[in-house]
Amino acid sequence: MIYEFWDLRSNNLINSYDSEAEALKLLREAIELHGDRAVEFLMLIEDDPETDSFRRIGIGSELLAYVRDAA
Repeated sequence: MIYEFWDLRSNNLINSYDSEAEALKLLREAIELHGDRAVEFLMLIEDDPETDSFRRIGIGSELLAYVRDAA
């Protein structure tokens, strides 16, 4: 699995990570530095290249709630 952050304003991939834990750790750090608005235009997806499928983990405030619940 690959975990990818996407910018919803530009529809561009920001970065990808090998684990969800790593992605969420970096997202928590961004929230600490920049506040809740850091996730306003972000989407996190779980991409499975083996099956050519993906799952949306969260967008914006939904992603913020997910990160807080996972802590």
